[in-house]
Amino acid sequence: MTDYLESLGYEQTKTKLANLERRQAEIEARTDLSPAHREQVLRSYREMMQQYRREIKLYEAMQHQAMRGA
Repeated sequence: MTDYLESLGYEQTKTKLANLERRQAEIEARTDLSPAHREQVLRSYREMMQQYRREIKLYEAMQHQAMRGA
């Protein structure tokens, strides 16, 4: 179960997502990693980014719903 983010957690999650996206691009550009290690790292990054995006979308949907109900 995903805990709902509060505004501070939302901003932190957006920052974490941006950092992972930057790090993903750096890993993709590296040629010194074995293909298996590189793919394992990228798979992990993709999974985390997917989770962060899910949490961000949930927060935004809840904010939108709260604004409509206000």
